Amino acid sequence: MMLPAIAFFGLGALGAPLAARLHAAGHRLAAVDPRTEAVAAHRRDCVSPVVEISEAAIWITCVTDEAAAEALYFGPQGVAATVGQGSLVIDHTTTSPDFARRAARALAERGVGFVDSPLSGGVGGARAGTMLAMQGGNEHDCQRAQQVLRAYCRQMTVFGAAGNGQAAKLANQLAIAGTVRGLHEAARLARHCGLDVGSLFGALAAGSAHSAQMDQHAMALAERDLPFGNQFGWITKDLALAQNALRSSGAAPGMADWLLSTIASEET
Repeated sequence: MMLPAIAFFGLGALGAPLAARLHAAGHRLAAVDPRTEAVAAHRRDCVSPVVEISEAAIWITCVTDEAAAEALYFGPQGVAATVGQGSLVIDHTTTSPDFARRAARALAERGVGFVDSPLSGGVGGARAGTMLAMQGGNEHDCQRAQQVLRAYCRQMTVFGAAGNGQAAKLANQLAIAGTVRGLHEAARLARHCGLDVGSLFGALAAGSAHSAQMDQHAMALAERDLPFGNQFGWITKDLALAQNALRSSGAAPGMADWLLSTIASEET
């Protein structure tokens, strides 16, 4: 049986290996990115028949942030205005739950399914095909999405209606934010005390301080001494989304407020 053709939007550090794994799984792809060099690199590394976007039954979006997703979905000739009836749109971008719900409503009006499916696992997980997908959408759309996402996901969990996948991703980011901040502080202390940061993390990896975040970021922390907001801008962005989600739900301020305030104080 021929696998469905896919329109894949966003060939960045995460999107490029995801698109490559879809190609390796046998999908025909229409790879889309505003950077012509990114599209050229994909076509060089993943030689396959190029399909037109209009031929794709599945549209996958994986862009940098909510602002980029807003432009992609609701800009002139955006996804919400051009995707064909009966198609399925899967969004891997980390956004607010409200954006996901708005996208789902707009697409439903066109007879198009939508699953917000942010990922966890980093670039290494994308290359290895071991990503975790946190999904929001109706059962039929999520099952349809999972048939495609198994090309790069080892675990896919459905959390209910559209927007709930993004809420789960923001909870994930809150869970790891303290660890990432702690690793940055450990590197800072090591440098001030004259220790070799790489050797420190090598030692800590054998003890109770070991974590997946250490595996992912120890090398970068050892090589570069940057302010937290510069080195981990992605977590700062996601903390702001979590902060807004908490506020909109009426929850009391928590760690997101504290971390964001400390990061802001370092930049002043």
